[in-house]
Amino acid sequence: MKDTDKTMQRSPKNPFTRRQLLIGSSFLTSLVASTVGLSTLSSKPALSQDSGEYSGTWKKKKIHRIEGPGLHHSALLSYDIDATIRFYEQGFGARKRYGWNSAQTILPTGQFFDVVRRVQLMDMGDGNYVEIVAGGTPASERVGYDVWNHIALRADNTDLYYERAIKAGAQPYSFVFNDKTWNGEPADFVLSGDPSGQATLSVRLAYCRGIDGELIEMVQGKVL
Repeated sequence: MKDTDKTMQRSPKNPFTRRQLLIGSSFLTSLVASTVGLSTLSSKPALSQDSGEYSGTWKKKKIHRIEGPGLHHSALLSYDIDATIRFYEQGFGARKRYGWNSAQTILPTGQFFDVVRRVQLMDMGDGNYVEIVAGGTPASERVGYDVWNHIALRADNTDLYYERAIKAGAQPYSFVFNDKTWNGEPADFVLSGDPSGQATLSVRLAYCRGIDGELIEMVQGKVL
């Protein structure tokens, strides 16, 4: 008993008691476990793909999911497209995804419909884009609403969602360009790449106006 008591005493070589060492060991074990747990949480995305739930440190919250097209891009008309591209690159880290100079289709009437306009799709990350369209006037002089300012929805079936939108209260929208008119109903377009040599793309598009007057585009394609 005396020998045991002596080992419990502090000495220059062993300044801690056995009890203090045990407490310290327990604390370190808990700290390591907490660190591992935090690193595991941080390595997973906030949205758990397997459970469809929000992974928070305090609780899990069910996420409401909808069936239908997701947001593909928001578009804006730019008086100086190169300056706008630089702004999104430098300000938000966006990257050029695809640029084109024309979109062509054959309408059901047999008329050739061709939109010639420089457009640059900017990758904003997470599969989201901002579409920059050249033209218009400086922002300080702009009045009213322009066809190029719209939101676009990514659709796996443009025809289906166009029909659903019209039944839900949307209004058909006629797209007029160079005295030619497309009624906005689903049509196959071929996008011609910009001068840098990008390949042409095939997409199926449709336009309509929402019940608040917003212009909505539906985009169906496998590349973008």
